[in-house]
Order: sequence, then structure tokens, then C-alpha cells
Amino acid sequence: MMNVREKFELNKCRRDIDILLTPKCTFYLFLNRDRVPFVLTSDMAYVINDGGKQGHNFQRFVDLCCQAFNILRKHADLFRCLFFLMARSGIPGVTEHAVKYVQNALLPGQTDAQATATFTRMIEESMKSVFTQFNFFIHNLAQMKFSSHNEGTLLSFVPKAYSKETDGKITRADLTNFEKRYTPEKHYIFILKIEREHVKLPTYVFRHFSEFVEFRDKLYEMFPLITWPNYSTRVVIGRSNVRSVAESRKGEITNFLKYLLSLTPEISECELVYTFFHPLLRDEQEVEKTKANLVKVRDSFVSRSNTAGNTGIKGEIKLSIQYKREALQVMVNHVKGLVETPEAPSPYVKTYLLPDPDKQTKLKTKIAKNTGHPTFNELLQYQLPEQDIKRRILQVTVWDSGMLKKENNFLGAVYIKLMALDLSKENICWHKLGRIQMPNL
Repeated sequence: MMNVREKFELNKCRRDIDILLTPKCTFYLFLNRDRVPFVLTSDMAYVINDGGKQGHNFQRFVDLCCQAFNILRKHADLFRCLFFLMARSGIPGVTEHAVKYVQNALLPGQTDAQATATFTRMIEESMKSVFTQFNFFIHNLAQMKFSSHNEGTLLSFVPKAYSKETDGKITRADLTNFEKRYTPEKHYIFILKIEREHVKLPTYVFRHFSEFVEFRDKLYEMFPLITWPNYSTRVVIGRSNVRSVAESRKGEITNFLKYLLSLTPEISECELVYTFFHPLLRDEQEVEKTKANLVKVRDSFVSRSNTAGNTGIKGEIKLSIQYKREALQVMVNHVKGLVETPEAPSPYVKTYLLPDPDKQTKLKTKIAKNTGHPTFNELLQYQLPEQDIKRRILQVTVWDSGMLKKENNFLGAVYIKLMALDLSKENICWHKLGRIQMPNL
């Protein structure tokens, strides 16, 4: 039987099913929306990582998803029976085909490790889907049309209007710098320093180039007689997300700001201008992130200075090790905190069972592109007797595939004496990466 928490989750799923079967959702039945296993977009990953690159937060999210999936799999028979009863009760939309779909979706016959690997591949497939983002775009357009949510707003990214009276008179607005961001896609964000009358400390706001374009277009609508300067690139796609383009835009935005603040107060002090420069919650988060990046760069520089001649290896790898179904199952979960280089590494993991002079036991994962916090969730198996396994040492190494330089770079290693583990149970933990060595066999 299910406990109280599991019943609560089941009721929540039932409510979601009822919502999907309401007449309001009839329109979506004409579209084939099931092109991905589930809805998970890069925008959602952006929120999970608090606006940063894919890192430890997203790894924890994947772990929680896989754990929840395996909990559901343990109650597969209960779900099958419930859906079978629903189908026999004549509930609209629930057929015996749906019963088979639910049964197959819970991956019968797979171990928890295999199901974790399969579910992780589903996450990756869903993240790469362009159709889901397009579907969200259409949905947002419909929401804007049939709701009054944005009534009274001047800009799409600011929830309401602000003025000189609410925020204080702006005396100066300068574009100080721009920074690279990676989620949902690689882009550059521009940093504005705002000084106000009778306020000692300046504020900093962070704006995307598309937001500058929207701001400029709204100004043109309000003041069509003013000759507003144009931006050279209006749409941020493809190879426009490179540093040289950001440098060019920096000059254009700087000239635009000088021109704007030189105009009469009727224009330069209108509500639209003050709404654009109003600090948002995300600006506070970006300020903290910028400070953290500066500290990180400083600490990295100090560390390199203090450890001259050292290997520079750092980071950890999460492994799950168990002997099950007459095989040693090594689940490579995540790697985090890899040594930073001018460009993000593209790591993969390689394993051996030592001693192995002929390298017959080599297994490796796929390559995770451009990340220092890769998620693998790949199952590597050795079909050997348990007694033979216990005499071995598991060597796990992490490598940068060097896709640009066409050479592999060593990032760290872990050695695990299998004799010291209770292989009848799942041994899961983080291991600190170190140098390659010759362990005592």
C-alpha cells in the first residue's frame, strides 16, 4: 500500500489528468505535442541553475527526478491496476491502450540503475527539443491575447511602470561592461551603472540586447518625430552570440544612452525611460553572481600562484557501485568542480579493472560538451565472477576530449579497492579526483 505522501502525489497527478481532459484543452488535441518524453526546456534549466551555467543545482535536480521515477516504478503494479479499473469504468480518454502505455513507461524489467540511465537520456532529449519551446511561445501569445495580465505595463520584462517620482531622478546612465551567459543559450548581457540624485551609491541593472531593441521601439512609438538611432543587428541568433558582435553593440548602446539623456525632460524623464532603468530582482541576483565570479577568478589566480608546478587537478566524481545480476555495475552519475580553462572542457569518464596490462577492461562514457559540471548517469558493467571482481581495483579517470585541439587532456583519477566495499549493496558517494598513480594491488 502507498503511504500518505505517495497518495498525495497520486492525487496531484489525478488532478493534472482532469485538467488535461477539460474542454479548454481541446485545441491542443489537434497538435502532436508528444514529440518529447516530457516538458523540460532550457528556460527551466535556467531557473533551476539560478541563471548560471549548468552546475550542481541541475545535477541535484536530475538525481531527484531519477529517485522519484524509481519510487514510482516500485508501485508499477498499483498504477497498472488503477488505470485498468479506470479503463473498465468507462472514464473518457482512459483505454486499455493507456494501461499498456503506463506499464511500458515505467520500464519493466530494468534495474534501478538502468532506469536511471534511460530517464537521464529522456531529460537530455527533452532539453534539446525546439518544438516544446515553440509550443510555449504559441501558448504565451494566447495568454497575452485572452488575459489582462500585462495591462498597464510599458515593457514586457518589467511587471509595472515606474517614474522619476518613485525611483528618483537619474543623473547618469553608463554602460560599464558586458558578460557572457550560457543558459538557456550562449549570449551576452550588458551592465548599466545608474546614478540618481541625492543617492550616494549607484545601482546596476542588467539588460539583454533584445530588451534594448524593445525599449528603442517603444520610444519610437511614443515619440515618432525623434530620429532614434538604429541597432545594426536586430535579432540575436546563430553566430551573433560572439564577443565581436557584443563589442559592436556596446558602442551602439553607449551612443544611444548619451543621445537619450541629452533630450528634453519630456522624453528623457518619461515613465518608459524610468521603467527601463528600474532595478529588478534579477538585477540583484546578477550583481551577486558577478561578485562571485570576480572572487572565483581572484581565488583561481591566487591558487595558481601558490601552487606553481602542481598538477592543478580538482573536482569530484559521483559513482554508484554494486554487484548485481552477476555483473559489477558502475553507475557514473556526475562530475563537478573540474579545473577551469580558458574554454569549458568537454569531459568523459573512462574505467579499468586493475590489474589489466592489456587494457581489456576499458569502458567509457559519452562526451559531455562544454561543461565543468557534466551529468552522465551511464551504466558501465563488467560481466565477471564476484570473487574475481573483489581482487580488482576500479580505476576511474576523467578526460577532456580536447575537441578543438584534437587531443585528450587528463582531468583527474580515482582508485577504489573493491575488496573494501560491500558489493551486495549500492555504494554511492562523491570521490575527490587526484593524480594517476600505481596503486598497491
